[in-house]
Amino acid sequence: MGSGGPRKVTTIRIFAAGTLLAFVIAIPAIAVTLTMHYILKQNLILTAVGGIITLFIAMAFGYKLSRKLAKVQDGDKDLEKA
Repeated sequence: MGSGGPRKVTTIRIFAAGTLLAFVIAIPAIAVTLTMHYILKQNLILTAVGGIITLFIAMAFGYKLSRKLAKVQDGDKDLEKA
């Protein structure tokens, strides 16, 4: 456990990181779209624009998260610099 060497990157870790990123990107956009359309009763165009804006914001956050996940998988201990 405390050997300090790089951890082995397995297929399960890659799939887990990809699934986490998919949830981080997709769930906010779906939530905003459904909330705007069914709860706030907004126009379809406004709903689509709100969902797309949320999607781009979530993709930017997912990009930052993917860099941190890549460092964790490589075994890099210095995560505060990214």
